Amino acid sequence: MPKATKQWLPAALCLLMVGWGANQFVSLLVIYRNSHGFSEVMVTSMLGIYVAGLVPALLLGGRYSDRAGRKRVTILAVALSMLASVAMMGSLFGAAPLFIGRLLAGAATGLAMAAATSWVKELSQAPWDTASAAGSGARRASLLTSGGFWLGPVVGGLLAATAPAPEILPYAVHIVLCLPLLAVVARLPETRPRQSARATSAVVTHESAAGRKRFWLVVAPAAPWVFATGTIGFAVIPAVIPGLGDARLGYATVAVAITLGCSVLIQPLARRLDSVLSARSLITGVGVALAGLCLLLVAIVFPNQALGLVAAAVLGSGNGLLMVGGLLEIQRSARAHELGTLTGYFYTLAYVGFLAPTVSAFVGQWVDALWIIAGITGLCAVSLCVVVLNSRKYLPHTLEQVDAKAGSRT
Repeated sequence: MPKATKQWLPAALCLLMVGWGANQFVSLLVIYRNSHGFSEVMVTSMLGIYVAGLVPALLLGGRYSDRAGRKRVTILAVALSMLASVAMMGSLFGAAPLFIGRLLAGAATGLAMAAATSWVKELSQAPWDTASAAGSGARRASLLTSGGFWLGPVVGGLLAATAPAPEILPYAVHIVLCLPLLAVVARLPETRPRQSARATSAVVTHESAAGRKRFWLVVAPAAPWVFATGTIGFAVIPAVIPGLGDARLGYATVAVAITLGCSVLIQPLARRLDSVLSARSLITGVGVALAGLCLLLVAIVFPNQALGLVAAAVLGSGNGLLMVGGLLEIQRSARAHELGTLTGYFYTLAYVGFLAPTVSAFVGQWVDALWIIAGITGLCAVSLCVVVLNSRKYLPHTLEQVDAKAGSRT
């Protein structure tokens, strides 16, 4: 492959295809319930076992890619995603292949989000890319990840509804698209040379210690709201807005489209908001999430379906801002030997936000939805305060260095 500024693209497409493979299952749930008679408990268990594969892969995959290289872990992620699709094509034989496929899909997603995200960042900078602006890697990785999560259920649903063999064709299309991608990715350069575990653990500097402190003080408090905003936007809002009646299903479909659409569209703005002087992008993201939750409270108190959709749009925007803002913070602060590790930690904390609908539904058996959303809003406000208070601590560049560089340009 000739040296160019687009070597990051195939690596980023791995994020898209792995996300696609993981989420296409969601659009086929109705078929599995109706055709096979799977109970709600069994279907929910299939969703849950995905997390059992995801979290260990996030925590271990990023750390392993710091030692063994981004390329081999990313290739493994795509291969596991294809195996997951092969397994789930066996749903005609019962539930077991679906459980195996969902576990493999979770592992593939975790490996890709930890390793491929770091790989895209490194391929978006010198010496592999000398034309891209700082922070491009984070935006590219976030955009392709979000795009995969959106395309999977959309394409899978369309194929299942209009094409023959609805339990096989969506997975077959995913496999066919992954095959040429693997051939291209195999020719990409490795950006992280292989090192021993002892050598990696020995690389401890003042900068890396400061980067980890900044992660836990600034990035970690914001991370759960990455996916909490999205799931509240398309899963909680349709359930808590009063007076929808039979229109609730259609309303939920519109809420999904608005939430995910705004998440993707807002992401280019996140990089422009980023600053080396503070956590401005993360502060903005958590602030937007807080504004969306406040709008949702108003929509519940004064039953207003249109305002509920506005809240979904704001929460979706918060999702996109936080995804890019968190990756920008990590990629700026983390040293090369810990980039994959901290990226894995970030996504692990972000996935905690997926529990928001489950917790809301469980607590909703005893507590009114208004008070549940009020409690979530309060937690978001606390997170915002923590990020603001620590925004200028353990910066990767001191204010004096930034000022000196700015003065040298004038």
